[in-house]
Amino acid sequence: MLSKEDNHLLTRTGPGTPMGDLFRLYWIPALKSDELKSDGKPQKIKLLSEDLIAFRDTEGKVGLMEEACPHRGTSMYYGINEGCGLRCMYHGWKFNTNGDCTEIPSEEGDPKFRQKIKIKSYPVKEVKGMIWTYMGPEEKMPEFPEFYWMGLPDDYVMSERVWQECNYAQVMENDLDYVHAAFLHKANGKQEVGEGILSSDLGISPDHPLVRNPPVKQDVEDTNYGKRCIGVGIGSETEHAFFEIHYIFPFYTFPPRLDGDDGMWHAFIPRDDYSTWTWDVQFSHNRPIDVQANHERRGIKVDEHFRKQINFESDYGQDRELQKTEKGNFTGIRGIAIQDHAATETMGPIVDRSKEHLGTSDLPIIHMRRLLLQQAKEIQEGKEENFKLDSGSLKTLYSAGIYASNKKSWQEAFPMKPQFKKDGQEVNS
Repeated sequence: MLSKEDNHLLTRTGPGTPMGDLFRLYWIPALKSDELKSDGKPQKIKLLSEDLIAFRDTEGKVGLMEEACPHRGTSMYYGINEGCGLRCMYHGWKFNTNGDCTEIPSEEGDPKFRQKIKIKSYPVKEVKGMIWTYMGPEEKMPEFPEFYWMGLPDDYVMSERVWQECNYAQVMENDLDYVHAAFLHKANGKQEVGEGILSSDLGISPDHPLVRNPPVKQDVEDTNYGKRCIGVGIGSETEHAFFEIHYIFPFYTFPPRLDGDDGMWHAFIPRDDYSTWTWDVQFSHNRPIDVQANHERRGIKVDEHFRKQINFESDYGQDRELQKTEKGNFTGIRGIAIQDHAATETMGPIVDRSKEHLGTSDLPIIHMRRLLLQQAKEIQEGKEENFKLDSGSLKTLYSAGIYASNKKSWQEAFPMKPQFKKDGQEVNS
């Protein structure tokens, strides 16, 4: 469990909070590229409790800026997007994608006044159909994180984002939890799925080692990108299944997969303290990905604001009879992502970790919390250095489990690749 003070530190990410200041030192996925059209409608987006507006100008450049006009605070969402800038509807003040004020119709006789005006804006970068931003001090901007899937052909990759109704930490903890799959995601019968696809919308086939039994052993290694979380499950009478979850500091993950499965990458970005932008990128290593099958198995349908249509108000579509039949599943809920949302959102907007009772299966979660809290406390103490991601590692990193003899330890069967080791730091067990 955590103290109430540490739980508060872990979960608050708004401007001026230690965790918020820490998160602003890393690149954040903000929107999908196809949400913005040149000279089209601006889009509202809340990130780290900041209300922002995104737009694409006449030349195709993306701007991400504070929602409030610096003149009198009117929302720029209602402005006119044309002529390489966004013009406030109230008095016609116009701003380009860099946040520079380019026109003040009411003050045309005073050009020096206009040159002093700037709306708060953030740098952006578009990669693989996603718009990323950096919200921290310019002098501390890190290298852009070039994840493995960014180097794949476009039709090998699909991405989705959804508004999740709870704090980012409990969403991310779910992703580091091996054991929940054996219950939350277990289908009662064998599932027919396409090549590389882990599950149907009911869940994972009961003979798959992720759900056949909870992993019999777990361990965690320190790395130059965060943590490598090891899970060992029973594959057969003679083999174990060795899995890995990669926690990439501070809010990215690669969930467990076996060699041959399509890969998955997640980002959990605080919208505010009580909701999260959950990003799901699925990718195939060697062929075009089956977009429809992967979308259907997740079960997420969203409205124009990216909120789920199957949600808490509808009991996540739970069918009690589905839990009892051979063609059903453990939860009675369809959609593997909906199952995750049901588990994490029903904890409440911010779970009280001072009341929890952690077990040995929670080791990866404990390690993730320790690292985040350590880094946030160093921010509190005014230390300048934060955790630096190794760019070279990210280009080759993904989760790929294996089968190997159950006579071998995980260290023998599934050792960490040398390029991921953190200099001068031993493995924590």
